[in-house]
Amino acid sequence: MSIHLRKYAILFFFLCGLFDAPAMVAQQSSSSTAQASTPAAPKTVPLSKWFVEGAGGISFGPGLANGQVINSTYTGTGGGGFRLTRRLEIPGELSFYRSGLPSWVLQTAQQHGGHYTILTYSVDPTFYFLRGERYGFFAVGGGGYSHIATTFDQPIGSTINCNIYSGLGYTNFTNYCNGTITGSSYSSNQGMYNFGIGMEGRLYPNHRAILFAQGRYIKMMTPANQLPGPNFALVSITTGIRW
Repeated sequence: MSIHLRKYAILFFFLCGLFDAPAMVAQQSSSSTAQASTPAAPKTVPLSKWFVEGAGGISFGPGLANGQVINSTYTGTGGGGFRLTRRLEIPGELSFYRSGLPSWVLQTAQQHGGHYTILTYSVDPTFYFLRGERYGFFAVGGGGYSHIATTFDQPIGSTINCNIYSGLGYTNFTNYCNGTITGSSYSSNQGMYNFGIGMEGRLYPNHRAILFAQGRYIKMMTPANQLPGPNFALVSITTGIRW
């Protein structure tokens, strides 16, 4: 090969290398960028129109007409409802409360023991003044119907055979224990209303479950001539889940 051809050949390969280098650098840069990209966030499941809920907690009486309070009580609430918009929900709720009678009530009635049983049925519109994809804050309030029963228990002494069903021949009748019976009870039915505030947290955006906590003031328009007294009230603090 002549000297001129060799010069042209070397120049040709040199130019090819110059044009190919930027392409290789771009390919390596694109590859490294693809490897360093962050994974996509999980998609947030939209809220459904209908929902159900359940909650539990504790309640206490802030005071009756004579300034006395009742014992703290465990509370259970269940229900469901419809979401009109993202910020407005209309749930219907059933709540149950049961509390032992405080000592001042037993002394006044000259009874040994007893308890309150309270059922409320209400429709409680809920407005979210702040609701993001993960967290929200709401105000709740509504009204409905309540049933309150006051029951006094009387001891009946050692007359209950606790072991009557033990053994094949039912022959062991020596184990006796004390028991109680309902001596008297009083009940009332009346309207009620409630209001409060709460917050929610959606821990898993790709799930429909929502955890919430709330506090409510519950007022029942009980008559003045029956226990637990006129305009009986409770403060209820509960946590639960909506789905």
